Amino acid sequence: MLFPRKNLSHLACSVCAGAGIFLGPMIAALVSSSALAGEWTITPTINVEQSFTDNARSVSEGLEADLITTTTAGIGINGQGRRAQLNFSYDFSRDTFWDNTELGGFRHSLLGAGNVEAVEDFVFIDTRATVSQQSLQRGGGVSAADRNVGTNDQSTILNYSITPNFAHRYGNWAESDLRYTLNETRFFNPDVGTAGAQPDASRSHTIQTLLRSGPRFTQLRWELSGTRTFTDNNSNNAVTELSGEYAWTRFLTLLGRAGSETIDGSGINSDDSAELFWRGGFRLTPGPRTSIRIETGRRFAATNISADASYQFSSRTALSASYEETVRTERQDLAASLNNLVLNDAGILVNPNTGLPGNPNASEFDFLDRVNKSKTFNIALNGTRGRNSFNLSSSINIRSQEPEGTEDTVVTFGGSLNRRIWPNLDGGVSADISIITESANGIEDYTLRSNAFLTYRLMENFSGSLRYDFLRRDSDDNTADLQENIVSVNLSKSF
Repeated sequence: MLFPRKNLSHLACSVCAGAGIFLGPMIAALVSSSALAGEWTITPTINVEQSFTDNARSVSEGLEADLITTTTAGIGINGQGRRAQLNFSYDFSRDTFWDNTELGGFRHSLLGAGNVEAVEDFVFIDTRATVSQQSLQRGGGVSAADRNVGTNDQSTILNYSITPNFAHRYGNWAESDLRYTLNETRFFNPDVGTAGAQPDASRSHTIQTLLRSGPRFTQLRWELSGTRTFTDNNSNNAVTELSGEYAWTRFLTLLGRAGSETIDGSGINSDDSAELFWRGGFRLTPGPRTSIRIETGRRFAATNISADASYQFSSRTALSASYEETVRTERQDLAASLNNLVLNDAGILVNPNTGLPGNPNASEFDFLDRVNKSKTFNIALNGTRGRNSFNLSSSINIRSQEPEGTEDTVVTFGGSLNRRIWPNLDGGVSADISIITESANGIEDYTLRSNAFLTYRLMENFSGSLRYDFLRRDSDDNTADLQENIVSVNLSKSF
């Protein structure tokens, strides 16, 4: 059954507010300065999709087939001016189930990032926002494709940040930044299903001061920073850090950093006192195509490692890998996933570790409103060969809860291949496997997702596509077992 109209209106207004918060500073800065000059594209779109699913309710038993009609209106804004860049997309969708009519409802999807130099060489503004519907539980309701699933573990997550940055240069000796970041995360019941308990909204304020070496320092570079974060739930933290790097040779750079950190109420250190940390290592660049960085040290009385490497096979093919250990809350993970997105060569916001399109609110773990230790390893190969583009990636993410010492682990393997078959016909296939292990209860989940598609451009700005999606989840907790097949036909028109 649909939620009361006031709940839908509240969600829609909040999404619009999120978009306004994201676009407002950007538009004001653009209109008030010459940053507006450049190439800008505003693209409204309309999509109509007819799909057939053999598991409309996303359940393990008693499967029901259904036809679903999805209509979507969207808008994309992309461009780059003399002192500004913007990548923004928003879709508003309506799912209509022919038999299970109570599952029909609305969905919002938003993702955007923009930055502008509001005052030349002095004031910079970075804004980011995302809205998506996600499950907050490991074995929660999922579907082989984007649609409403009607389970009470679903949440529509609004996640945005605004960062004004005030920069100053002290001749060629040093440069300073003063940054303030407002980040907010809100959780709403989706338009479909039984209302579930949602996490409280959270707002954080981060102030960072930074002083770094200027152009005069070529062989020895340094940076001194102080960061203080205040949150609504009192999980405040403060970090002071001094880092430096010394170019020993043209190929070898020595790295080092040290400082102190405090995380209130983390449970990692019993008295919440300031903890000293340090890390040292090197960056090796034996050639223009290769870069390797390795650092190791101590943080919160444990070994801490950070590393990354990349190799550019050619201008169109690259291999990258990274390993990082972090201590932060689930909400900080959401903010970091959003703020770390980058634009690829095609102008798409992607995860820099995998090269895949960004989905900052997604998580394979249960949502735990607490401080966690995480160890994350990523490796990805991305490239193009003539009419083909491909991606291969794998990751290991280990999250531990303190002081219990329990661990959750997610291992993923994935790949995709897209090909321009004919001038007007594109096709592609993709698949990914994830293995989730919870040490507290010994449960393991195995999830396989795969899809294949064909897209034909019928005329300029008008295309049709045929798509097949498959999902299978096997769990030691049999109630989480799930399988679904979806076949869909889509017509899309942009203006």
